[in-house]
Amino acid sequence: MRADLSGVRVVAVEQAVAVPLCSRHLADMGADVIKVERLSGDFARDYDDVVGGMSSHFVWLNRGKRSVALDLKAPEGRRVLGELLRTADVLVCNLAPGAFDRIFTDDELTALNPRLIRLFLSGYGTRGPFAHRKAYDMLIQGEAGVVTATGTPAQPAKPGVSLADLSGGTYALSAVTAALYSRERTGRGQRIDVAMFDVLLEWMSPLLLAQSHAGTAPQPAGLSHASIAPYGPYVSADGDLVLVAVQNEGQWRRLCEVVVGDPGLAADPDFVLNTDRLRNRERLETVIETALRALPTDELTDRLERADVPNARLNRLPDVLAHPQARATGRWSSALLPDGTEATVVTSPFHPGSAEEDFRSVPDVGEHSAEVLAELGLSEEEVAELTAAGVVGRPGQSLSISKGSGTS
Repeated sequence: MRADLSGVRVVAVEQAVAVPLCSRHLADMGADVIKVERLSGDFARDYDDVVGGMSSHFVWLNRGKRSVALDLKAPEGRRVLGELLRTADVLVCNLAPGAFDRIFTDDELTALNPRLIRLFLSGYGTRGPFAHRKAYDMLIQGEAGVVTATGTPAQPAKPGVSLADLSGGTYALSAVTAALYSRERTGRGQRIDVAMFDVLLEWMSPLLLAQSHAGTAPQPAGLSHASIAPYGPYVSADGDLVLVAVQNEGQWRRLCEVVVGDPGLAADPDFVLNTDRLRNRERLETVIETALRALPTDELTDRLERADVPNARLNRLPDVLAHPQARATGRWSSALLPDGTEATVVTSPFHPGSAEEDFRSVPDVGEHSAEVLAELGLSEEEVAELTAAGVVGRPGQSLSISKGSGTS
């Protein structure tokens, strides 16, 4: 793997999904990511226990990081965090609204380290009537209209992945890398605020523009497309679902000629343009469904390929695990769990197939506390005193600590 961010230190005061995704990709790029957890650990550790006793979300989002467990409500915990931030290039944080401000104000951070890039991710940002609200993925999707734009008019649906968290974390990653480039020219850090609500508004723009300018927006269409036809799932003679996505008139003509076997269909006045096909969608779908249902799956996909009409299978999770594209491009790797066992994981999309990514470890709570504090110049005696005082956590300690401790 190319270590593009080698030498960059990231302090991640993080929990759950959004910022951990950002910081894990920074680690993928070679940054030294120090995950600062409450003494009981990031609560995402307890989402489930299906990966060798660990949470699938935590294993996915935190391999390649070092964990330091601190009580950030204690003055000594705040002091240790301050020393960490003096040595850092980037701070990323997604604590509840106002929580980090009770530890350090932004002015204090600037005075502590003028070169520090400070990324704060929240549900709604720092201004407006919703700024104080705690925000989780489903709630943001609901407020931004994503849920009612998904599924069907009769049955709205939340996507099966955490869209607000993942989009927010991805925008945060982009902002941090841009800020690192800016600092190379200016020598100064900066504060960046990313709101998941704002990100989803950006992604909802086509529907919002249609609503604001035309007074109405396309209705959700399930697996079909609200604004393009034919576009969606079709059943083959074998009963398989095949996804077909016609994006332009050339593809439409080839679908008619090569796949349906009726060149005259493309010239039907009801179907010439996409706008025509949308107006006559019910009749169109009847014609296409009848034609494709007559073809066995292999013949249907062969015709679609010969016609250069985009298509795909509707895979379930076992199919994805065995997907030939993922195997051919080396998208599976291994990570070490704290108990020494290995877990199969998906490799980074930035540098897929890298052997050097194998066996990157998932940290135990506070696994690297002593190591990182020693790098800050604290003696073994000082670390032992902080640990005995309950300010610094050590591996395995989290099991005996109330889940209510630490910063929330």
